[in-house]
Amino acid sequence: MNSKRSLWQKLQAYKLHNNVYVVMMLAVSVLGSILIYVSPMRHNRFVPELALACATSLLASIFSLISDIYVKYKNQENDKLLEGIHEFGINDLHFNKLQLLEHLLKTCDREVWVSGYRLILTSKISPSLSQAIKQGALLKILISPPWMDGFQLVYGENDRVIDNYCKVFSAIAKACREAGRPVEQVCEVRFTRKPLFSDTYKVDLHIVTGPYMHNRDEDDQRITANDFFTYNLIKKSRLYHLVENEYMTLWEEADSVLTWEDYAKVSEQIRIQDLREKEKIELMKEASQPMGSVRERSVKVG
Repeated sequence: MNSKRSLWQKLQAYKLHNNVYVVMMLAVSVLGSILIYVSPMRHNRFVPELALACATSLLASIFSLISDIYVKYKNQENDKLLEGIHEFGINDLHFNKLQLLEHLLKTCDREVWVSGYRLILTSKISPSLSQAIKQGALLKILISPPWMDGFQLVYGENDRVIDNYCKVFSAIAKACREAGRPVEQVCEVRFTRKPLFSDTYKVDLHIVTGPYMHNRDEDDQRITANDFFTYNLIKKSRLYHLVENEYMTLWEEADSVLTWEDYAKVSEQIRIQDLREKEKIELMKEASQPMGSVRERSVKVG
């Protein structure tokens, strides 16, 4: 984190690189105006005058922007906090993860990763996940579920989550049917007994994550996790790699996987029957199978 940074890296850290791009575009426009001024079109009285006026105006804008960049750069020069944050990989801070994810999912057409315990936020963005599926995205969902130790260590045994799971899974299955894509090939859901230390989302090349605090809610004093900020990570930065590797480590060491065929039967039972949360949990558990049996089956098929 103490490496010597180039001028361009400092401009990026200070959020001034876009200003430089604008100066470059204006400079190209000035050059174009000069070429028009000296071109054969100069014999037309109106054209060279217009080109000269445009070049003069653009030059004034360039000088103004360069002055602005210089002043801002000098004000922030040697700001180790900004430089360190950028080098570590934090592109920007956000205080509304829902809004950020919905914005990114609008253009997502490659992949989406999700991790979490209760899928509260994921259930809220399920329409956006459906849209991403229709645009061609593949999904990975990693869950620490209520029938495993990781969930119980954090939330105990009294939290209602299965309805959230059903909302997300059913929305995915429906989107796959509408897109004419087999859900088994589009989305894989794995369950881990290990605790998750943050909700992590990957939308194409963006990783969205951040720390959250566990507190008791005001209504029934149960533990709840609240994001106090979210960061969008810079592609292939140090932090990007760390978060990506953490997700893949937990993914590869997951204990069981959702079977979509069994889920279709289970979700219908949950929908039509008046079940207690523990009964819903048992049904959802039955719709999963150990990862070992999945690997053995794939080897036999291969």
